[in-house]
Amino acid sequence: MAVCHLAVGLSVGQLHRPTSRGEHRSTLVHAYTWRTLSNQDRACIQHTLAKHASDSLTANSRHCHPSVTHKCLSMSPVTAAASVSGSKPAKAPVQTFTASKYNFWSPGYQVQTSVQKREDAYAAQINVSVSPKIDNKEVYVSWGAYRASAAKWFHPHSISGAGSEPDPHCSKAKRIKLKKAFSPTGSSSYRVQFTVPLQLAPVMLGFRLYIVGESSNGKGQYLAPAGSRHFTIPVGLQAGYPLPQGPAAAAVSQDGTTCDVNFAVRSRHAASMSLCLARQTSDPQGKVGFLEVALDPLVNKTGDIWHVCLDGLKDVSSLCYGWRAEADVAWEGRSRFHPGQVMMDPYCPLVAHTRLPDNANLVAPKGGAAGSMPINTPEVPLSSLAFLLDNFTFQVERPRHSLRGTVMLELDVASFTSGRQAEEAGVLPQHQGKYLGMLDRLELIRQVGATAVLLTPVVMTAEGDGPMGQAPMSFFAPNPALAVDSHPAAASQELKLVIKELHAHGIEVILQVEYCFTSEGSDKQPQASSLRGLDAATYYRHNGVLNCGHAVVRHLILDSLHHWAEEYQVDGFCFVNAETLVQDADGNILDNPALADDIAHDPLLQSLKLIAWVADDTLLPRLGERGFPHWGIWAERNKAFQRDITSWLAHNQSGLASAVATRMTGSADLMAGQAKEGLLPGSLATGRPPAWGLNSVSAVGSDSLASLISQVHWDQGEEGQQGTLAKSLLTSSLLCQGTPIISQDAIQDPSLARFVATVVHFRKAYVSLLQPAHFTSSRELRWHGATTGSEPDWLGEAAANGYHAANFIGYSLHRPGERSIYIAYNPNKYPVQIDITDAPSGHIWRQVVDTAEAVPLDAMTRLHEFPSLLQHNQYHIQAKAAIALISDAVS
Repeated sequence: MAVCHLAVGLSVGQLHRPTSRGEHRSTLVHAYTWRTLSNQDRACIQHTLAKHASDSLTANSRHCHPSVTHKCLSMSPVTAAASVSGSKPAKAPVQTFTASKYNFWSPGYQVQTSVQKREDAYAAQINVSVSPKIDNKEVYVSWGAYRASAAKWFHPHSISGAGSEPDPHCSKAKRIKLKKAFSPTGSSSYRVQFTVPLQLAPVMLGFRLYIVGESSNGKGQYLAPAGSRHFTIPVGLQAGYPLPQGPAAAAVSQDGTTCDVNFAVRSRHAASMSLCLARQTSDPQGKVGFLEVALDPLVNKTGDIWHVCLDGLKDVSSLCYGWRAEADVAWEGRSRFHPGQVMMDPYCPLVAHTRLPDNANLVAPKGGAAGSMPINTPEVPLSSLAFLLDNFTFQVERPRHSLRGTVMLELDVASFTSGRQAEEAGVLPQHQGKYLGMLDRLELIRQVGATAVLLTPVVMTAEGDGPMGQAPMSFFAPNPALAVDSHPAAASQELKLVIKELHAHGIEVILQVEYCFTSEGSDKQPQASSLRGLDAATYYRHNGVLNCGHAVVRHLILDSLHHWAEEYQVDGFCFVNAETLVQDADGNILDNPALADDIAHDPLLQSLKLIAWVADDTLLPRLGERGFPHWGIWAERNKAFQRDITSWLAHNQSGLASAVATRMTGSADLMAGQAKEGLLPGSLATGRPPAWGLNSVSAVGSDSLASLISQVHWDQGEEGQQGTLAKSLLTSSLLCQGTPIISQDAIQDPSLARFVATVVHFRKAYVSLLQPAHFTSSRELRWHGATTGSEPDWLGEAAANGYHAANFIGYSLHRPGERSIYIAYNPNKYPVQIDITDAPSGHIWRQVVDTAEAVPLDAMTRLHEFPSLLQHNQYHIQAKAAIALISDAVS
């Protein structure tokens, strides 16, 4: 593979800095404010870049916010202290170039440096002010240039510094004797200037001061700032800003041809950090543009955040980058650094698979066996800068459905849009398994009456312990594997288009998100690609799950949720393995977990649908007795509903009548408020409406409707009951009190999709009776057994005595002035003759649903077509069947 290293004397392809006065900056944006700018200002920047990318140049870009930055870093008094400052004018006039200044000081001397861009070169100046104590000493600058490694200095002839000679005390350096200068006030200083060609930038100039006779033994002494091995002057790049994390546009040229980009990444335990920049190429034999710049821990670090700003990047849509972190690799330290490997930025909003030069990315072997050699992996997922050209606009208002009026359809983009059923439904071949395939199936989503789609993770994933056997590789970037186009920005653009079209049809979009497991594995099977290779001790707990109890991780999660809510206009989130959110850094279970509290009370997020989906109730406060800590805000995927309903209806387990009745009426044990003062914290005692419990009997993946039915023991001749049971389970989700979630396998078969659509229509038509807004309601609910005047077998006595209809449960709903509804279920594998309670005076019962019937009698849509029941109100309910009746006035 041909390699084009971006170094001295080699072509940089398109990855180079501005080389003329004409490439000035006139549109300036402070990197701190990039993610908080108004949509108009952000659109200005993106429009300018996009215009150039599409060869439709503009010479009149409007001005955005001016950039003025200042940063001070305090140092120990032993050798030096420093301040770094850089400024840009509010309006950058033509042929005016700004200077960056870096100041270091300590008792006895002060070092001031500046970099000024001129027409054909950078001028880097060093000015050393000294105390009278060393005023007459000889002072040298021992210097070298570097990029990828601060320990490997080079001295190109193109960098001119008058009087440079080999340093006799340091083989890797050259030195220059500083000239003394006097100010008008009479104070003295030493000065030297370097000239660096524009073509050589970006490059770091490193130097130390050597003062002859300064040491105690009369020999010379090297001076360097505390916290760094040497002083550093960035040339052709800037110190950058610590916020926002990830990449951000710092400035855009007026003609849109170049862009200054700020990069920031957090790592507390890294001893050194390098930014690696690569340019994508479609030619597998083509040259790979690659640039690696080692950051200085004094100039390019604030707190735990490393940062740098690269000037004048061209064609940013084809640029990708990553980070190389280095520190102690000892296993006992828990930092898990992989200095040979390039890591993806956790905050970057786009990911692209990128070719790197050979040996630029050496991946640690899976498992990290002792003595095993790193693997050369030239293709690696890296962070893409193509998002800077994204000027997508939604121009469609979000739908605003209440939970009570929500019918949620759970979909996996890849499987829902591929396979025989998708092909028969008209999904275009190029759209199969892709985001855009959702648009080809939009009519089906609408037909079944869904008001919201719950999408399994759409972020960049890889093999792991999350849903569908996948786990997140990035919390910010959509999965490029689901995009039709191969352009780095395609995944973002296509997903946004799908969301926009769903919104245009009144359908909300809720994302499943996973903040427990990642694709980076565990200590036993590490697969570092981002967080694990940047600072595993911060981001992960000992057991390999994400450390949601750490403040840094909490900020990461909140920032990612804001990103999806703002950039993609999503309407809510379903948190898979939500129990991780309630544990601290040591795994202790908290009644009032900070992260769940922050999400619930975040001014942007609390207006969205927030759904906790817990895998293990024992990892919740009070062993999950009151569910996920909610403060009356969090909704919850009701595991108890699935457990009790399927145990009773699918497996005919006896003794569950009381539990099943609780699930059918909204799970008051989980949702209703508890007034026992002092016994429960507010996060658990506060009540929630019934709709805050999400009812489902299946889920996409291993808990599908088909797999649930296959777990039932069927005798020969009972195969026909399987379809009945499937519809009965769906009926329970749709008609029991709470918000229904229907998984995609329930609508793949046309007859089953028609059944779902009809029952959804019935639910919406009588929502006030079926789904009251609160547990205290004006409706009257009566429970019924199989015979007249009886009730369900609450205590299990009838089942113990062998009564054949013991597990039958029926109930009727009444409210004066409205129609009444009767619903019943037979979980037995044999038919049961039941006595139906009398209809209200002057009314008869009409059949709406009977899941044992064939299409179209299994679910009726028009009242005048509903079959009426005989006057004696007896009904033969088949095995595993559910029925729903509605009262109708006798004409």
